Amino acid sequence: MRRLVVVNGHPDPRQERFCAALTKAYVRGGVAGGWSTVSLSVGELALSSLQALAEGDQPDADAAAMLAEIEQADRLALVFPLWFGKPPEPLSALFGRVAPRKAHVVVTMDMPAFAYRSILRGPERSPMLAVPGIDVEAPVLIGCVSSISLEQRHAWLKTLSEYGERTHFGSTIVPSRVQAFADMIDRTVAQLWA
Repeated sequence: MRRLVVVNGHPDPRQERFCAALTKAYVRGGVAGGWSTVSLSVGELALSSLQALAEGDQPDADAAAMLAEIEQADRLALVFPLWFGKPPEPLSALFGRVAPRKAHVVVTMDMPAFAYRSILRGPERSPMLAVPGIDVEAPVLIGCVSSISLEQRHAWLKTLSEYGERTHFGSTIVPSRVQAFADMIDRTVAQLWA
């Protein structure tokens, strides 16, 4: 059975975080799609473990187990919040030890996503997606996360579940009208900024 690993990159392991809910939704979709799924949470690693990873020391047993799961994945997805314009440091410290590979990336942020989306289409990739060892595949940006409605949150959870379910196609094609809407916003923003 093929293996899907979904990593919650939020440093806070509490389950009420939206990143945790998005990770669970992706995993549910993967199970529905017939994948063997594993959910990992960077926030569950001890501070000493993260510090050792950041300093290049030998990973402890928990970090080594997490790294082994990531290395064995046939498909990989990362869900993380944007912190000060980039991925959280604990996530970067963990993936600094991972062999280069592709991953589907889902980023939550407090800013409107359309501004970042237009940056991603430019000649330079934004540092917001600069996770060591990761070649980003079809990034999903969820903006204004602290102020979106409950209905919008449920819509995003459904979308992430659909991504997980479609993972068996070997592609991360957006399974709904979200991409068409995002493209329309990007085109409008590009015309205004031109």
